[in-house]
Amino acid sequence: MDSIKIYILEDEIITQELLKETLEKLQFTVCGMSTNAETALREIAVLQPHIAILDIKVEGSQTGVWLGNQLDIPIIYLTAFNDKKTIKDAISTKPSSYLVKPFIESDLYIAVELAMDRIKNSSQIIVKERDKNIIVSGQDILFAKKEDQYLSLHLTDSKKLIRSSIQQFLDKINSSSFIQVHRSYVVNKNHVTAFTNKEVTIEEYAIPISKTFAKDILDDQSFK
Repeated sequence: MDSIKIYILEDEIITQELLKETLEKLQFTVCGMSTNAETALREIAVLQPHIAILDIKVEGSQTGVWLGNQLDIPIIYLTAFNDKKTIKDAISTKPSSYLVKPFIESDLYIAVELAMDRIKNSSQIIVKERDKNIIVSGQDILFAKKEDQYLSLHLTDSKKLIRSSIQQFLDKINSSSFIQVHRSYVVNKNHVTAFTNKEVTIEEYAIPISKTFAKDILDDQSFK
């Protein structure tokens, strides 16, 4: 799990620093910056940011759109150019947002929130912890247990609480790896080590199966 990491491609140093300061003020982590798209591609492969902010026209032979075409994370374009061709080229890479310079803080915040929404819909959960947003990957969740108005997410290395119903959790995680086995439990099928018609075993946990969900579980190919 990591706090949300953002990478910046911007060849105007003043704008680059302003972006960094503004994002950090908004409690996001800037994990790297570059003025060149090819350099940025190499650094992104190592740093593994969750979101990239890309200036379209930068120094060097390649553009921000060239870089955006090669990334599988949410991207936000920032540019001083608003001509139709530039916009059309940028839109073809399916960015989460598009900002025109000079940007303002509120627009940048909205753009990052839109990018975070894409993360939420890609088998990940965003957990608010103090003043940070923490990304929890679906693969790290062993199971979730309902506790009053909260869900306790049991992870491979810790436990987190989110304010959510089981159905809201399933909608957010949006993954076939998760199945409800009881009115109070959802399990990650990838972590199940044994099961009977009454319970599933995940690590040292024995999780009950209720009659309501037994048929769904028995019909699931993962339990055959």
